Amino acid sequence: MAVGQEIVCFCSTCKIDLRHVIVAHKSGNSGPIAKVKCNTCGKIHAHRANPGERATIAAKRANRPAREKAVVIPIEVEWREQLSARENSKAIDYAPSGDFKVGDVVDHPTFGQGVVRTVKEGNKFEVIFQRDVKTLVHRLKEI
Repeated sequence: MAVGQEIVCFCSTCKIDLRHVIVAHKSGNSGPIAKVKCNTCGKIHAHRANPGERATIAAKRANRPAREKAVVIPIEVEWREQLSARENSKAIDYAPSGDFKVGDVVDHPTFGQGVVRTVKEGNKFEVIFQRDVKTLVHRLKEI
């Protein structure tokens, strides 16, 4: 249906199905109706399907398979697992001039002990600490 044509849909102000004029579509004239103007109260609002269409939409949603929930591991649990797997490794004191690789145990003066998670391009690397994952620098030349 094109902009300017009349349709019957639910008016959020009048709280009943009334005649409306189509004001806008979501993607050109071929897309779904986005905005309508009520012929009774004159309010422009988002298009709401009539009760028959709403029931069809609700039925389609009910038949969809449930989404799988993502498993979220708290950062502290992951940190403990990483440290316990490397309990025999000696912690290296953090210094921007140092050179670190994945799996190194780092002793940072502010954040405490952490494990190098990834080495990024350039001079940055990611460390998992007890409360957060931080990006640090390494391989800096001393002046």
